[in-house]
Amino acid sequence: MIEFQPVTHESIGSLKEIINSNHEFNILSEGHLELTDEEILEMYESSKSQGAVMNFVVDGGQSVGVIDYLMENPSDKMPWLGLLMVHSDYQGQGYAVEALKKYEMLMRDRGKQRVRLGVIKGNDHALKFWTNRGFTFYEEKIGDKWTVLCFEKLL
Repeated sequence: MIEFQPVTHESIGSLKEIINSNHEFNILSEGHLELTDEEILEMYESSKSQGAVMNFVVDGGQSVGVIDYLMENPSDKMPWLGLLMVHSDYQGQGYAVEALKKYEMLMRDRGKQRVRLGVIKGNDHALKFWTNRGFTFYEEKIGDKWTVLCFEKLL
């Protein structure tokens, strides 16, 4: 059974290891294979400054992934799942599905009726994962760095 444990400033090295094990995502989102210490720190600090919750997905004391979410996005007052990423060594073992179920239960327990997330256009692997888990497309947004496909799921 997995648990969520907070990412702290002291555990940024573990965050970097998880993020940098996912080269395909890094190329799509940042344009290069691995993020620098500064980019990882910026990701962490940006999450904190927005009021997001960033947790490791932990199994038996081992951090196997990371989940980052906002309880309420200021722009639409909805909960948003910003990132769910499993270390490449642990992909295909059900950790993402289990983490999603835990997240959805947490949102239901807090009275949320639906959740939203964005997928970078071109991230076909993520697109398939989310649509297979009941998320439906509702809008495309063009941003500074990429186009995001927005999805939501009723809980």
